[in-house]
Amino acid sequence: MTAPLEDLAKVKRRGWISLAAGAFIVLFMGGVWIWVDRLLAGSGAWQRDAATAAFSGRINVAFALVVVSGVLGVVNGWLQASSGRRSIALSLAIVAVFAIAIFVAASASAVYNPS
Repeated sequence: MTAPLEDLAKVKRRGWISLAAGAFIVLFMGGVWIWVDRLLAGSGAWQRDAATAAFSGRINVAFALVVVSGVLGVVNGWLQASSGRRSIALSLAIVAVFAIAIFVAASASAVYNPS
């Protein structure tokens, strides 16, 4: 038994939702990233503690990867909304980049041991 074909309007609507979700992730996580950087820079912890500087570097990579994941979501949503076709490769890339970001953030917090 085969699955019925999806309605083109539904696929395009999901594309617009994906585009909006990706834009939200980019804007929200970009704002949090800037806020965390200013918080750490304002306290001067980077200059005083090597562990905080290492943590900051890793957490910045994690934030950048989440923003890249959001940008891929915007691209995927735009392509899906305009063409009506899903891109499995882009969907897998979004999941892979986000998973790597979670791994980097977890390793940053596991290694962080302020002295």
